[in-house]
Amino acid sequence: MANILDISDFDKGKNCIALGKLSQDKVAFLIEKVPHLSGTLNSDTDILFWKDRIKHTELHKDDFISDNEFYHCLEQIPFIIEKPDYLSIHPKDNSISFIKNFSGHVSVAIRISASGALSYRTMYPITDAQLTNYIDKGRAWEWNEKSLDLAKEYCIIKLPNG
Repeated sequence: MANILDISDFDKGKNCIALGKLSQDKVAFLIEKVPHLSGTLNSDTDILFWKDRIKHTELHKDDFISDNEFYHCLEQIPFIIEKPDYLSIHPKDNSISFIKNFSGHVSVAIRISASGALSYRTMYPITDAQLTNYIDKGRAWEWNEKSLDLAKEYCIIKLPNG
């Protein structure tokens, strides 16, 4: 995945920027939590950020503590997707939220189309209460790659010889 989002690429004639791809671990995790995503979600699909989403995202600027925090989080979108603290699925519109803890919780929403295309939708801060509500309703789960790696390390399947 890219280190930071550079929206000046749009000034160079680009209509979209690839933010990277979902890791296979995240795909498997999300399908385990939301089985109907099987066959739609895969790790080979680029997550695209379309130029027209900047204006929509800027509608949330005043929801952040400061303009500096907003622009810092905007640049960090690829990092938030790569290293979220929580993953969430919206129950109605099949979007994935990648939630990261900075000075507060920041949610980056990615739309999953019926064909499996992944498109950046928006970014906005959420409160502790909102995150707790998502977790309590079974819509958000803590994402901890270290725990996932440890689980893989201790999960060894021995096949019989022959």
